[in-house]
Amino acid sequence: MTDAEAHADGVEDLDAIVAAADRFIRKQLPSAWVDAVDRGDIDAMFAARSSVEPADIWKRVAAGGYIVPTWSVEHGGLGLSPRAGAATMRVLGRYRLPSFQSTVGVDLVGPALLKWGTTEQQQRYLRPIAGYHEIWCQLFSEPGAGSDLAGLALRATRDGDSWLLNGQKVWTGMGDVADLGLLLARTAPELPKHRGITVFLLPMDFPGVTIRPIRQLTGEAEFSEIFIDDVVIDDSMRLGAENEGWRVATSVLMNERRAVSASGASMPGTVTGRSITALIARHAPLADWSLRQRLAQAYIEDKVVTLTNQRAADRRRAGQPPGPEGSIGKLLFSEHTQRLQNLAVDLEGCAAQAWPEDDRWLKGTAWSLLRVRSKTIAGGTSEIQRNILGERILGLPKEPEVDRDVAWSQVLRS
Repeated sequence: MTDAEAHADGVEDLDAIVAAADRFIRKQLPSAWVDAVDRGDIDAMFAARSSVEPADIWKRVAAGGYIVPTWSVEHGGLGLSPRAGAATMRVLGRYRLPSFQSTVGVDLVGPALLKWGTTEQQQRYLRPIAGYHEIWCQLFSEPGAGSDLAGLALRATRDGDSWLLNGQKVWTGMGDVADLGLLLARTAPELPKHRGITVFLLPMDFPGVTIRPIRQLTGEAEFSEIFIDDVVIDDSMRLGAENEGWRVATSVLMNERRAVSASGASMPGTVTGRSITALIARHAPLADWSLRQRLAQAYIEDKVVTLTNQRAADRRRAGQPPGPEGSIGKLLFSEHTQRLQNLAVDLEGCAAQAWPEDDRWLKGTAWSLLRVRSKTIAGGTSEIQRNILGERILGLPKEPEVDRDVAWSQVLRS
């Protein structure tokens, strides 16, 4: 059966689709890389991978439609169902492809364009995302608007068919390498905060855009603060209706929580840290009863997260809108993965404090412990997720909001 026949006539042969994906991926990788994966030789695989530019690999994968397999062929995908798309992601995961830099484009911007974009916007931006040719960032959070995102202050003032942008964004992942950003701006300060926001598609190389990296615990600078001074943008770069950006933002945030909780068909290599499977393989059986109990608890939590993600996937397959699983999964996953990385370090004992420079496992374990601190903040804090679940799912009284129906311009801000 050919690759095309694997999902012809609307009937998907999952085994054929997986086999087609496997054949395709093997052709895109150096033979030494494929041979190392087949032998289970992780060190040889990493050595082969280090000789290849990650962007080149991803562009080859993208050329086959495999970074957005559930998108239509017209938009650069394969038109697969979510179930088949997830199966192809598992194929990619087997070959341990390098770090993926287009998560925002694939998981957040793409779905937003498909739902809210004009035909012209979809034709212009979806294929470059699918082809790994344009990297996106998310320009949402501000120094005074993080958990209270609707309180954002970056201003967009209309002047005929263009807009003048002024303000600042912060904690922008991929901001230093992105080609474009999905931007939230305040367009009607006389309206309450949720009703005066508009979404724009901002080229990051426009005059007036200044990007400054933020150094983090790991020593890396994955995030940036963005200064936007007198940036002029055409109205054709507006996504969705004027002053209706909160609806767009809400759909993006739901997709972000699903992606952060690993409940979508996310690209491999985007989840931080050691897996429970790897820890069991490395350390079991354990003589220390307390560590053994923590390992068992981590295994249970991993299964709960997996089952919750499956519920979310079932809703999508049934054509239902995102449900509480997004916030539940995000909360479960972010706190579970922090406990898991703490356990990974404790299992190594003193070796996790100092290690030979060439010990990739120990070095990566220490890095994961530091990097995973952000998991309960990024994509919506755990406190916010608990508020959402308490109010919208359990029906508990809402947090007091004295400013919800007050014009944003009249709300006191620091």
